[in-house]
Formats: sequence, structure tokens, C-alpha cells
Amino acid sequence: MIPSRELANKKLLEELELNKKLMKQGGVAPLNSQNSLQTSSNSANKKPTTNLPSDTPVLSASQRIALNAALTQSNGFFIPQDSAFGNLILPVLPRFDEKRNPVTMRLKTLEHALQNVEGFDRPKIALEQYTTTPHLTASILHSIHSTYDDIEGKIVADLGCGCGIFSIGAQLLGSSFAIGFDIDPDALEIFATNLDDFDGCTNVEIVNCDVVTDGFSGRWSGFFDTVVMNPPFGTRKKGVDVQFVKAGLEIAHVVYSLHKTSTRDYFMKISREMNVQCKVLAKLRFDLPHSYKFHSQKSVDIDVDLLRFFR
Repeated sequence: MIPSRELANKKLLEELELNKKLMKQGGVAPLNSQNSLQTSSNSANKKPTTNLPSDTPVLSASQRIALNAALTQSNGFFIPQDSAFGNLILPVLPRFDEKRNPVTMRLKTLEHALQNVEGFDRPKIALEQYTTTPHLTASILHSIHSTYDDIEGKIVADLGCGCGIFSIGAQLLGSSFAIGFDIDPDALEIFATNLDDFDGCTNVEIVNCDVVTDGFSGRWSGFFDTVVMNPPFGTRKKGVDVQFVKAGLEIAHVVYSLHKTSTRDYFMKISREMNVQCKVLAKLRFDLPHSYKFHSQKSVDIDVDLLRFFR
């Protein structure tokens, strides 16, 4: 069992539900758990205003135009003052935003960091547990971030998170918060250990639950901005891959998911039936290592699609 985290899951769910509306309005929802929820604020994009003191000198028309242009275009505050010569002096003070956007992590840097994420000790075939490689994870997340801006500052869900590589990667790219959901407590124990190795991943939580049950989507409906996941392919439990996609679309605006290329036409058909759009972002080679006794080869490559579902 996962010490402290699993015991706090029920309370965490209740707290997140109570603070859902506040977070969607751009506020900060306090939590009593170890980590705190944070959301991006639009205040960083607002132009700061300068209140001029009562003894501000009267400006000529040309001076006022110059001052207004400086206030609009510059990266600093301009304060008008009189000089001994009667000229307008505009000393510059640096403008510090309330929240600075973090520098985007380079792809190679992200992949190198994710090398430290431990995978499954004893993968469970019934759950189709396969480790997503750091290279594949970094490529997917960095592409989502750079192309669609669906990671940085967003609330991200990782369904069937396993050992947490997508959740950790999203946090490293600046997600405001990430929550990993998985039915397997053994995998989540590894996830918790992985988090201990990443000091910067302070806004990540772990929830032990089944995401394809009826209650999951209702509880988290519309809560997240983005879902990123590598769900079961449905080879052991038919239809579970579609159930994961449906759950993702219930809780987020956009879903990024890996599926076998052989099922592409099927997902296009299912998407039309669900009245959602489905776009193939990339065809990838998923390297499946020798993980189970029935595997006869050291590793095998499987063609997979990275799909983007959105309304």
C-alpha cells in the first residue's frame, strides 16, 4: 500500500471537487494535502499601470505622447520627474510580472530527466502494463506543448498513469497541476517513489481508482484542461481502449491518447458517433520489451498512432 497518499485519496477527491469552480475561475484553491493546487492567472498578461504623484510636472503634448509610448512598449515602469534644467527625466525601473512563465524545457533535456523514472517491477498482463519509454514520452509531451499549448499552465490528467512518466513529464513542462489515476496500487507505489526523486514536481497527486467506472466521469466532469494517456490497447479486455477515451472526453477539453495503428479506422468511426473530432498527430513505433513469459522475442516494435480527440 502507498503510505499516507492512499489514505488521503478520499479526502483529496473531496477537496478537489469543492475547489473545482474556484480553479476554473483562475483562482488558487487551497488544499490540506502535501501539495497545493495552482492555476495560471491572466494577471501576468495585463499591462501594469503607473499612478503619478500629485506634484507630477505638466507635460507638453509631445512629452505625453513619448511617455505613453514608453509605458506601452517598454519592459519597465517610467516615472516622470523634473530636472534642474526643466527637462522631463524618465528613469527606468524593471517591470516584474506577478508570475513569470518558466523557460520551456528542451526536448533532449526533458528526455534526459525522464530517464530517472522507474518502470514496472512486475507488470500485470491483465492490465496490459507496458512502460512508455522516456524518448517516446518526451517526444509526445513536447510536441503537444509546442504545437497546441495544452501542457504549460494547464490542469492535466493522466489516465492509467502507471508509474507516472506522463504526469511527471507534464509537470516538468510547466503544467499548473497534474493528477495520475490508476487502478493498480503497486504501480502507484512506484509512482510515489518516482516523485520523491523530482524536487520540482510539487503539484502532482496520485489517485487510486478505476477510471472506467460510472462514478469517475461524473465526479471529474469538465475539471481538467488536458488528458494525456497511454491506455490499454484492448487486447485483453475488449473495448477498454474506447472506455478510456470516453472517460477522458468527459473530464477534459482535449484528449491525447496512444492506440494501435490497426485500430485507426475504428476510432475515426467511433469519434463521428460521439460527435467529436479525431486527428492523427503521428504514427510512432512503440518498443515492447520482453516483459512477460509468453514473449518469445527480446523486444518487438508495434505501430501506434498518437490521436488527438477534441470537440
